[in-house]
Amino acid sequence: MADRILPALPDPDRFGGPGWVRSSGGVMTPRECHHGLRIAAGQQLRNLWQRLVPALCRPARLDLLPVPDSRLVRLAEEAALEQSPELLAHGYRSALFGRALAQLDGVAADPELLHICGLLHDVGIMQAVTGEDFTLRSAAIARSCAAAAGEPEIVGHHLADALIVHTTVGVQADRDGALGAYTQYGAMVDLTGLRLAHLPRTFIAEVLASHPRGAFKREILRRLEQEATAVPGGRFAFARRVGFDLAVRHAPYPS
Repeated sequence: MADRILPALPDPDRFGGPGWVRSSGGVMTPRECHHGLRIAAGQQLRNLWQRLVPALCRPARLDLLPVPDSRLVRLAEEAALEQSPELLAHGYRSALFGRALAQLDGVAADPELLHICGLLHDVGIMQAVTGEDFTLRSAAIARSCAAAAGEPEIVGHHLADALIVHTTVGVQADRDGALGAYTQYGAMVDLTGLRLAHLPRTFIAEVLASHPRGAFKREILRRLEQEATAVPGGRFAFARRVGFDLAVRHAPYPS
């Protein structure tokens, strides 16, 4: 068991938090949709700008410390195998991209827990359940891994909070926690190319070579559609309405 100092948990009832998901069923109100639309539009513009304008301070290299070979990590990696090959590779890429962005931004995020969040953030989407936000299932799996590893209960709470909030539009590290924010940021690098220009080219090439994309775009778009159908009005249904599918299709990757 690793000795770690964790920050206070974010407010569980904030938009996108565990309390919000359980009370709302993950369904966004018109006000939340309106707020999310403005944020999503800004993200699309930033993504386009980054692809058109070369990065002015892109680092030449980036050295990440290795993830500890802990019982918690091993259990999470075993649980991650329940995903399709395309989602499993996406999990590893997201974990690496998220850790890299946190390091570049100078944000303190437990590297072991951020790695686990990257691996497990989509594990609950493998089976769509009508009326149940898939992040609740991902969170339950992460909690089980933490308990089986003998970790303090607070570790499971942090993992669950991060996995539940990570699909929320406008997530922020200071409000939603570094784990949830950088789980989303890492996944967005892989999904849409957002902030790809901030990472060293050699690092990106190494990540893609170690964890090939395969038919990832086709796989994730199918899963997005299934989740949006299972939870009408949910966060993935909202994402599809504001053009997330298009952003994935036009991400700067061949597949």
